[in-house]
Amino acid sequence: MGNHKETELYFTDKTNKMMKTMPDFVKTYIRAIHNRTAPRTRYEYLKDIQNFLQYVKDSKNINNVTIDVLKSFTKIDFEEYFEYLEHYEKNGKEYTNGRTSIKRKISSLRKFFGYLFENNIIPSDEIRKIEMPKLHKKEIIRLDTDEATDFLNAVESAKSLSKKEMDYYKIQSTRDAAITYLLLSSGLRVSECAQLDIDDIDMSKSCVHIVRKGGDEATVYFSDEASSYLADYLDWRKQLKGVKDTETALFLSSRKTRLSVRAIEILIKKYAKRSVPLKNITPHKLRATFATNLYNETGDIYLVAETLGHKDVTTTKEHYANLSDKRKEENRNKVTFRQ
Repeated sequence: MGNHKETELYFTDKTNKMMKTMPDFVKTYIRAIHNRTAPRTRYEYLKDIQNFLQYVKDSKNINNVTIDVLKSFTKIDFEEYFEYLEHYEKNGKEYTNGRTSIKRKISSLRKFFGYLFENNIIPSDEIRKIEMPKLHKKEIIRLDTDEATDFLNAVESAKSLSKKEMDYYKIQSTRDAAITYLLLSSGLRVSECAQLDIDDIDMSKSCVHIVRKGGDEATVYFSDEASSYLADYLDWRKQLKGVKDTETALFLSSRKTRLSVRAIEILIKKYAKRSVPLKNITPHKLRATFATNLYNETGDIYLVAETLGHKDVTTTKEHYANLSDKRKEENRNKVTFRQ
């Protein structure tokens, strides 16, 4: 399923290199979570811990952070660290972190210190006393029905193109249509789309087999409409000259190699700029468009959560269900008190 294994090996290697410089109590923690976390997750946790330990060294002017040093940390010490993260200078550069980033770092360190406390390595869990930052909900940008139609028309149309753009369009239009229809009819993440191999697609069942964030395998279905465009692309790909026999990627770049996440983001923005210039449309916005429409049509939040690969339906409710203005408007007279 694409370069998933290569990605796992990449983050495993980075983690192993970082582990060599870590104290034993950090190594013990990372090993303890190995079987229940993905390589990238472990790497991110370790990076947050490393940054925290470096802060402790700098602020206390010490060479090594021992368990005794961590035992002395109080709620106020942690508050000072997270206040420091909002804006600090290091090696002549300024760094800032927003609420979302700080919340993630607090969560990482909470897990780490929670492990130390539960295993009697530290006497108390002071970081638990820190309140998590409250995040303001942002309006999720997505395409309404007419905008989605305009967007897809832009993918299939060669209007308003320069000669250079026209030449490229003639070559890649079949591929671009297959990608956009797949994203809009399945809710795939852009990384999941980029990682697809030819063997991952099953045209007879209109589905693709993917690896979700965290390493779970899943089957995701696409519409008959998308199936038509994918079939055209597969026929086009078979006739494409210069593709190495070892190239397994479903979607190819102009160099006949796997299309990257960044390349997909660029092509989506290109068509969106032409069709819905007032909205900043990305592959994630297409995912939001799919999710909102699926919920509008089915009213089944659990189906939407499962289709998107959300492990917690609360995430789905927060991001998509509350945006269903159409359903709320349609049902505004469902509860009445006078005949």
